[in-house]
Amino acid sequence: MSGGSAPRAAARAALAAVLGAVVAATAAAAVVTAVALAAAPRGGTAAAARAAEDPVRLTVTFTRGAGPRRVAYLRCTATRSRADGFLRDAGAGRACTHARRITELLSTDPDPNRACTEIYGGPERARVSGRIGARRIARGFSRTDGCQIADWRTAMPLLPRPR
Repeated sequence: MSGGSAPRAAARAALAAVLGAVVAATAAAAVVTAVALAAAPRGGTAAAARAAEDPVRLTVTFTRGAGPRRVAYLRCTATRSRADGFLRDAGAGRACTHARRITELLSTDPDPNRACTEIYGGPERARVSGRIGARRIARGFSRTDGCQIADWRTAMPLLPRPR
């Protein structure tokens, strides 16, 4: 063994540690940015005020593995809110406010190119369909990877709490 191989190995190990830390920090920053962008109001206060009055008509179907399919309905206007099924526990007013707040999530498909952790969150599946204002809602949810788990959490209380 030559005298320069030990320092070279130590330098490689240090470089690998630094690169690992940079990758982890970059991934964490991307997650924080995505969460902040998803939670940020869009279109200013006038648009937010109009969105707060958008009528909501949603049907939420939910299954846990091979268990029975459960269905809940949410209906809201500017002055009245109604919920049944498992949404009744969340409270109609709270569910309506939350649905309006996450309209963008509910009305778009997830980015197929987003990088997700390979973490299995459970057998739960849900589908939210209907309308919020003029926007058509048709979004499926599962808990099959880190991105889907995060989307599920964002959609709660429209979706039941997983076991």
